[in-house]
Amino acid sequence: MEHVTFDHNEEQFIVHNPKEVMQILNDLIKHKSMLRVSFNRGADEYLTSVISLDAKTASVYLDIGIDEEFNRRLLASSHIIFLKEDGVKIKWASTHVSEVNLKDGKAIKIALPKDLIRLQRRDFYRFSTPVVNPVMCRIPVPDALHPEEEIVLDLTLVDVSLGGVGAIASAPLNPAIVVGQSFNGCKIAFPDVGETNLTLMVRSITEMRVNEVVTKYRIGFMYVEPSRGNEGLINKYVYILERQAIALAHGG
Repeated sequence: MEHVTFDHNEEQFIVHNPKEVMQILNDLIKHKSMLRVSFNRGADEYLTSVISLDAKTASVYLDIGIDEEFNRRLLASSHIIFLKEDGVKIKWASTHVSEVNLKDGKAIKIALPKDLIRLQRRDFYRFSTPVVNPVMCRIPVPDALHPEEEIVLDLTLVDVSLGGVGAIASAPLNPAIVVGQSFNGCKIAFPDVGETNLTLMVRSITEMRVNEVVTKYRIGFMYVEPSRGNEGLINKYVYILERQAIALAHGG
């Protein structure tokens, strides 16, 4: 299995569960979805589709190109991106491709992705939150000195999407903030909308050196099964930010 490469905005949409990965790839087969294959740092590209999966060997088979020289470059590549762009975006990476002979002819074979990205276009887009009068996120975490008790971290939000939020924390980072950790009872008071009560999971932590003395951290959180009411509040606030961004782009 091989790991996907992803950018800063995509981390909250990574699928790790092997069964979910298999289901997503099976859906690509079912709908005969076209994938754009990119390698050699984007210098070479072609379109392909998933032919079949082999769960026992954790292998994925795809159509091969018709140009032999092109295929030679593909097989020699060590970083290949597979991307479905229409509708729901699917993306993963492979570090090794081999050529095989199937009943219907030649194909390429890759290892089943260890993780991939699946996202809706609007889910993917992050909207910046106000710098003046910033939106705060209150996160209850265990007290390091008294684990049976809780303290509340007040983090400043920097962006919001339909799938999660980004926040800034000053150094030193609280030891409870680690990738994969979930926190219940997180409060975010969205202006003109209302206060949410959410479970947030840490999906990424990025160190940001402000200057030689000051270090901050950008923390990417994913919503964990928000209630319908909380989803409604998130949707309303994202809509407000979306309208503000459109107005700003048009000089309003």
